[in-house]
Formats: sequence, structure tokens, C-alpha cells
Amino acid sequence: MPQVPDSDRGPLVASVEAVRIARTCLAGEDVCVLMVGSDNRCLYASPLAAPLVGALADLDTPPLSAEMTTLRALLASARRNGRAAAGTVGAFENRLSRVFDLTALPCSAEHGEDVIMLIGRDVTLATSMRRTLMESRQRYKDLVEVSAAFAWETNTDGTLVFVSPQGVLGYGVDELVGRKPGSFLAEPLESGSTLPFSARQPVADVEVWMRRAEGSAVCLLVSAVPLYDDAGRWTGARGVCRDITDVRERDIAIARSRNRERLLSFIVRSFRDEVDPENMLAIAAATVAQGVGVSGCNVLRVQDERGAEDATPTTAADLRTSATFGRIGAAGDLKAVIAAFSAGNDLVETVIGKWNVLAAVTRYRQSVNGAIVLWRELSRVPYDDDDRILLADLSAQVGIAIEQISNHEHILALSRTDSLTGLFNRRAFIEELERRTQRLRHERRSAALLYVDLDNFKAVNDLFGHKRGDDALFAVKRLLQAATRPSDLVARLGGDEFAVWMDGVDETVAVAKARGLLKESTALETFTNGIGTTLSMSIGIAIYDPVSDENIDALLSRADSAMYQTKHSGKGSYRVAPATM
Repeated sequence: MPQVPDSDRGPLVASVEAVRIARTCLAGEDVCVLMVGSDNRCLYASPLAAPLVGALADLDTPPLSAEMTTLRALLASARRNGRAAAGTVGAFENRLSRVFDLTALPCSAEHGEDVIMLIGRDVTLATSMRRTLMESRQRYKDLVEVSAAFAWETNTDGTLVFVSPQGVLGYGVDELVGRKPGSFLAEPLESGSTLPFSARQPVADVEVWMRRAEGSAVCLLVSAVPLYDDAGRWTGARGVCRDITDVRERDIAIARSRNRERLLSFIVRSFRDEVDPENMLAIAAATVAQGVGVSGCNVLRVQDERGAEDATPTTAADLRTSATFGRIGAAGDLKAVIAAFSAGNDLVETVIGKWNVLAAVTRYRQSVNGAIVLWRELSRVPYDDDDRILLADLSAQVGIAIEQISNHEHILALSRTDSLTGLFNRRAFIEELERRTQRLRHERRSAALLYVDLDNFKAVNDLFGHKRGDDALFAVKRLLQAATRPSDLVARLGGDEFAVWMDGVDETVAVAKARGLLKESTALETFTNGIGTTLSMSIGIAIYDPVSDENIDALLSRADSAMYQTKHSGKGSYRVAPATM
């Protein structure tokens, strides 16, 4: 028999008979044994009893849970009465709940100490399965109640023996149980047909017209399965019913709705599949006009003013034509429609000249961001409810498309600038260099690239925080802009790396500019004052030769290499990269 370590054993108090019983009990894989001393110390525990050992340790630590109270009472009863006591106790193992059926047996003792032997069986699985079964039954009951008008069961005579508690057809449960469903039929069955309430094989969605208690007819959709006993004899049927009376009356409306949905899906998919956002609204105007069946369509859009400090909330008065398709009214006619929107109308239907006009504003998060205007000649069929509903659905989708286009334009603008300094970012800088070098190559003019990297910038962030580092970067931006011409390019390439591009200058001018920048950069020392290092600049210079085949990447690489050579040779200086071959 396994024993606890000597340091935890305490005095040996279990009798030979108790040990024999314990060995016998441990023959089962789900049986555990504990030997408990008079002060509720664990004198011995089999491996499966580990959760109960932890429970014993908590018996003297108030407040006691209901499970701990049960365990304590079990031990006390066995000691007090000198007889076996039984009970069910819960315990935790690695935060998982375990459940044991325990029997407490008083044992003969040595050294005057009363010993209780706890023999337990782990019933966690059985308890969990019982709880799961109860939950499953309740879940099944709930699902049946919410998914059907009522559930039922019949016996071999075709008599109802069970109906959902809520009753059906205006009858109570007591009025239905014991009666045959055929007595509620509103129409006789076709010759040879059998009621699904007496199904001998599974049936699904069988329509049966029955009579309510007040006499009106109701259409029920019945699904049923047959019931058989262990001997294979048919004992009745069980199933559910759904009231579909209103469904039948809505069939035509549903068909029209499905047609609108198909048309809406086709129109939306047509302009959503367009890759180029600039073409999206033009395709929307064309597909809307063709899908709805009108002569022409305008898609209007509110001018995007995001980011402007003086931006005001947009209104319908800010609408401007963004896309047009087909034959439409004159500019004055469109102004009349926009004026109707400005009066607070989301949907406008009016006659203007020879046109029947149907228009709706588009919104995104409750804000007007555009409009759709449909034009149809008076000689054609006027607009109907389907047209109005379709336009309302389309306006919601076009509103989302307009917002996506605005976001694209906004992101495109942000993608070209550095968010902290407002300078060109690397991508925009390189794109601009590609354009400028093509012109310089044609004009046979040189240019200079200054690659600027800050020395000891990491110390500023580490010792004073990133806010101080951001202030330093902004100061570098002002310094570079003050030292360059309006036609020069200044960019932040990333981190503490900057670049300056100057058209039409040679090496002499570039070196002079670098020296001037180094002189002005002494003002940056204030950001590292008193820490033993100085914030300064290392500059690499590369001269662009218009007659060479050097590309932008190679030019940047030359300037970057010259800058790193400067850093390795002492920082705070400049170096000119060797000319290209």
C-alpha cells in the first residue's frame, strides 16, 4: 500500500485490520482511501484521494462551503456514534470540481488517537452526466417550444396523449388530450391520404387545414415520426406543428421581395467588384439605372472635408454630382431635387418637367454623404412600392460605397506623409524622386541627396521619454525646412532618418549645405543636456549624375553608406559618397 512521505506521516495509528480493508477497497480503479486522525490530519491517502486531502486541509479555515460542512459532519458523526456514516462530498483538483460518495468508518486506534477511514468512490462523471441529461432535456423542451406552434404525441388509436403545455387552436391541453386530431379537420382529406398524426413512417411539412376553437380555419405544417416499442410494434406517432396561415397569405409578397433581393444583389455586386474606387460610383449609376428600369441616374456625393480644422457637419446642401448615366434632367431640375433634400426629406418623389423623379439620400452612421436620383419619363409606368423599397435598400449600400471611397482617398493622402512631422514619407519621397530624376536626366542637370541620421537619439527616448524624442524629431524637421529652398524635398524616411533632395546643385553646393546643417544642429544639444552625450547629425551625400544609369535605390544606398561611414568615424560630420562608374 502506498504511504505518505515519512515527514508527513505522523504517528502510525491505523490498525492492521484497517490496512487490510483499505487494500481491499483499492482494488477498484475509482476507489480512494484516506486515514484521518483525530485533529483531521491526513495520515494516509491513496492517489485518487488527492482532492480530498486538500479539502481536509481547509476544514479549519472559515468560512466553510456546503461541501466542507458535509465532510466535517461526516467525520464528526462517525466519531460520535462509533458507526459508519455516508455522504456525498465535492472537492476541487486543479480548479476542477470532483464529486465523491464517501463512507466514514471508525477504526481501532493506537496511542489513544481516534482514526476514521474514509472510503470513497469518484462519481464526478455520473453526476456530470446526470446534470447534462437534465440540461439536454430542458434544451430540447425550449427548442421545441420556440420552433413550433405545438408538439404532440398520439397512441395506437390515433388519440392525442400529449400536447405542448401552451395548447393550440384556442383549446387548452385538457380539451385536446384524449381526442383524435381528425375531429379538428376543417377540410376532408383527399382519398387515400392518411393524417400525419398516425404516421407509420417519417413525414415532413405536410399541410393540414384544421379548425380553431372559434371556428376559423388554420393551415398547419405537420412533421412527424412513428414510434415503436422494443418488439418493433408501432405504438403511435410524435411530431410538431407550425401555423403557416399567414405564410400562405404572404407568398406573393415574399416572391416580390426575393425578386428585389436578387436585383439588389446584382446591382451591389456590380459596383462593389470594381477594383478602382474612382470608377465605383460610375458603375453604380449605370447598374442602378438599368436594374430599376429608368432613363437615367445621378449619384451625388458630399464633398469630403475630413481633417480640416474648420470642417462643419455635412448636409444635403453640400451634394455635388459624382457620376451620371443615361438621360437626366437639366441642372436646374437637379437643384430642385437637392433643395427638397435640404428641407429634411430623405426620400423625394416628384414630377419635374417631363420627368418622374425618385430620389433618396445616402447615409453613413446617420450622416448624409450622398444621394441617388432616378429619372423616368412621364410617358412610362410610374414608380411603385417595389421601386421605392429597392431604392431605399440601394441608398444604404451606395452610402457604404461612398464612405469606402472617402476612406480610400483619405488613406491615400495619409500614405504619402509622415504622421508626426507632416513631411514626405519614404514612399512619397521615392515616387517624387523618380519623377524628378526623369526630368533632370532629360535636362542633363545634376542634383544632390543628403541622407541625415541623428546621433545618440536613442538616449533621448530612453532617458527623457518618447515625448522628448518626438519634440526632437519635430525640431529637426524645422531645421531642415529652414535650411532648404521651397523647391527642395524634405522627407522623414523612418525613425531618426531624414533626407533632403536639391535639384540642380553640384558637390560644392551640397557640401556647403551639409556644413550649414551641422552648424545649425548644435541647437539640438538642448535635448541631451546633462547626460554626457550630444544629439547631433551624421550626413551622407550622394550626387546624382544625369548621364549615369543609376536608379533611385542605388542612389539612396550610396548616400546611406556614406552616412554610416560618418557614424563609424566619429559622428557629427558628413561624407561624400564616391561617384558612380
